[in-house]
Amino acid sequence: MKPSRLLLRLEAGIRDARSMLEADCLRAERAGYLARLGHFDEVQVELAALHERYDPRPSVEISSWLNLVEGLVTYFSAGGVPTTDKLKRALALSSAAGLNPLQALSAAWLAQFDYVRTDMDSMASNVRKSLHIAEPDHHSARSRASLVVAQALHLAGRADLAQAWYRVARDHAVSDGDDATTSALMHNMGWLRMMALRQVVLTGKGPMLGGEHALMSAESTRDFDLLIGDKSWDALKPILRAQILSLNGQFAEALILYERFLVGTESEGTARLQANLLADKAWCLAEAGHSEAALKCARSAIACIAPDIHMDDRAAAHSRLAQVFAALGKYEDERLQSRLASETWRNHELLQRRIVQLLGSLTERGID
Repeated sequence: MKPSRLLLRLEAGIRDARSMLEADCLRAERAGYLARLGHFDEVQVELAALHERYDPRPSVEISSWLNLVEGLVTYFSAGGVPTTDKLKRALALSSAAGLNPLQALSAAWLAQFDYVRTDMDSMASNVRKSLHIAEPDHHSARSRASLVVAQALHLAGRADLAQAWYRVARDHAVSDGDDATTSALMHNMGWLRMMALRQVVLTGKGPMLGGEHALMSAESTRDFDLLIGDKSWDALKPILRAQILSLNGQFAEALILYERFLVGTESEGTARLQANLLADKAWCLAEAGHSEAALKCARSAIACIAPDIHMDDRAAAHSRLAQVFAALGKYEDERLQSRLASETWRNHELLQRRIVQLLGSLTERGID
């Protein structure tokens, strides 16, 4: 693992701190950084020590940090499943105590959690709060808030608007020496490129571009994570590559990755992806001539479709299932899945338009 400049700076700050409280706030910040890299054992040791010192004599600053870091641990250890209670507590404590840097950082991470939950109105509110409160050189809050805006606009199909926010997020991350955020930016951009390609391939709307770019992005993310020791999202990286290969028509290569890595992704907190991934695997099986296995996989995909699945993932699952059933001569099933796909893609397009309404004219100061 190559230590980042941020990590080295935090460790130097801990050594040179003028008080135990100052050192412990930096220890909590360091734990948050390590949580984002997936080093949970080390983080838990640090959190236990801080609780032991401060639970008998609470400090609002330490309590804010502990809630923030524990929220991040839950999020990253569960494969990106957000639980907002800890983050809301961190925001409430820091707001009441006038701890503006922690308030801005907590709001930025709440916006990230809102994005994952597709609560776009709350996301926009928290992004504005973070950008409005954060000082111009508060890189950690500004990089995260800017990344949330970038990925939301990218999800909305406005890569042109997203690019400026990706640049802002990257600039702040580089200024901070924050390799974890740089990795997150690359990872999220890779997934969103795949998702944009998927929407074009499965709906037939838009130019058929970006397949090779998406694949190169996934490869770059993997190589960078190996360099910096980022172990988060490990289970998802080969799955991203499999989806891109499938969308590019490289079914045999995609199927190899699905056979090897799809088993067990649910235990990584990615159950919401199961329906789409199984449907895509079923399509690859059908293309490879494995009709019986394809039908079984398609039925498993249907069983995994749940109300909390993101609309674009659900729409993609229905689209792929329609293709599978058509290939297998199950035309009644095909008609049902085609109808569901059309309805769900329409709902996703409404969400995309709402995101642009909320964020399309936002500035770095958090105003329109």
